[in-house]
Amino acid sequence: MTIIAGLCAGLGFFGLYALLKRFPNKNIMEINDIVLGKVFGRILSFVFASFLVFMAAMDMREFSEVLKVFAMPLSPPSFIMILFMLSVVFLCFMGLETLVRFSKFLIYVLGAGYLLVIIMSAQNYELSRIFPILGYGLDKTIVTGFTRSSVYGEIVLVGVFAASLHGSKEIRKIGLWGLIISGIVTSSALLAFSLAFQFEAGQEITAPMYAMARLINYGGLFERMEPVFAFTWNFISFITVGGLFFAALMIYCHIFRIPDKRPIIIPMATVIYSTSLLPSGLTVVVERYIQFIRGWGWFFFYLPAPIVLVIAAIRKKRGKIEEEKEQEGDVQNA
Repeated sequence: MTIIAGLCAGLGFFGLYALLKRFPNKNIMEINDIVLGKVFGRILSFVFASFLVFMAAMDMREFSEVLKVFAMPLSPPSFIMILFMLSVVFLCFMGLETLVRFSKFLIYVLGAGYLLVIIMSAQNYELSRIFPILGYGLDKTIVTGFTRSSVYGEIVLVGVFAASLHGSKEIRKIGLWGLIISGIVTSSALLAFSLAFQFEAGQEITAPMYAMARLINYGGLFERMEPVFAFTWNFISFITVGGLFFAALMIYCHIFRIPDKRPIIIPMATVIYSTSLLPSGLTVVVERYIQFIRGWGWFFFYLPAPIVLVIAAIRKKRGKIEEEKEQEGDVQNA
């Protein structure tokens, strides 16, 4: 299912890539303004920014609730989220380059921690647990894979940061490698989880990888490895929410022509924190809000770019570089 989801996300990304290639050195907000006009273009950008804010809030609330269950049972979720949001705000105040460098620095540590948990959990793997293959049926697997492609939806954030990247080739490279690495990590995690737990028991586990880490026990020498996973999970969540936060911030500042982003960081952080308080508990977060994001996120992530691309083709809108190439081609043909 997750491999199908990754392939669907790849198709969605190439729709975005085709649009960005048509308008070189432009981000998705500027392209929306050029193709749809400033009014409708900014409305579309605002809807996308609102979805990113909502997604960041729900991701933060889910993380806080699960952390409360497993590690900090006496701490209220609001307290955990305040500490979480302070870290994200600090990263955003430092700017996009700092956020990217922080992510690049941590990827090696986080990758090592992830592999450590996967490898050391091998003692609990049983091959028979993955059977029957395609137990729900191929048709349902394909449909679910398509709708759950939103799990890779953050790949479209390259459209928001496109002006800071080095051309369409770099965008394509980032998108492809991002999807490939994400697909490998997600697929291997789901495979390991399926091997470690019975299907019925696995359905009731809120944090599968955390539960896998707790089962590691090598004769008392290595046991209770969940702090390793908690460490990696914390920083991955900071990066994820930080990326969503900064993307929404950039879109908002573009819509309202705000050159300095820093005065908007605290108000937007307040909006995200307030939104994260809407669910009454973990069950509501997971069963209602997270399921909505996973089931309908593809609508916000992947559909706008192809639609804008089609409209751009109909209206014969393109970037200046592409127009110059087309004019040169016409001259040569003449």
